[in-house]
Amino acid sequence: MQKYLQSTTDTLNYIQYSAIAIAIAGIFLVDFTIGNVALAVAFFYVFSILGLSLTLHRYYSHKNFKFKNELLRKIFTVIAILSGRGSPLGWVYIHRLHHRHADTENDPHGPETIGFRFFGFKPNDTGEEKAKVFLIKDMMNKEHLLYHNYYLLFIIGFAVVLGLISFELLYFMYIIPILGIQFSQNCFNYFAHKFGYRNHQTKDDSTNNFILWPFILGDAWHNNHHNNLAKFTTKEKWWEFDPVVAIAGVIKK
Repeated sequence: MQKYLQSTTDTLNYIQYSAIAIAIAGIFLVDFTIGNVALAVAFFYVFSILGLSLTLHRYYSHKNFKFKNELLRKIFTVIAILSGRGSPLGWVYIHRLHHRHADTENDPHGPETIGFRFFGFKPNDTGEEKAKVFLIKDMMNKEHLLYHNYYLLFIIGFAVVLGLISFELLYFMYIIPILGIQFSQNCFNYFAHKFGYRNHQTKDDSTNNFILWPFILGDAWHNNHHNNLAKFTTKEKWWEFDPVVAIAGVIKK
């Protein structure tokens, strides 16, 4: 399991730093039109909300809902993989480890263990929990192992197809969105345990954070989530809008 965590981390960083290099090199090769910027924003939310929040977080990690059918589940799983945050196995493992040890020395991405990063991902590498496969035993099947072993091919394949159509399409539909995902997730992992208000006195330092909401929507109400992992929506106060619930209404049983 230790090699498993390290390989996931190394691959994530390879993806992210490659995207940074392409983004910098491409600045003078693309046109920042309103349409192109809108495309980048749209696909940022496709990956952030449909891929991460809905699929990896609420479906895979916490089993908060079920998809209407297997085809929808597989489509959304591919969207999650293309978000550049790793395989479902890798993401769920680290996330469940976070909940198990939130804001302790064994938290894989707590503010006190790894600090703040603009880009790149290096989970905290302490404690014996990384050897305990039971954290993801419900996902240890052929399908998820296939995704884990070959998710980099999904990402490279998608990027190549877009690049063959046009570099500008690759740039605004994929490179910029996944960099936005990385930055917003790093901000989330840090600030959602540092600043904000708390509806519940949980054992960790989780908070609800208005500033994060435009980027991660309902997941910004992080203290509400840490208080009740089984609850699908993070909304409790009238102003705590969680639009993921409305989106999920179309695809869940």
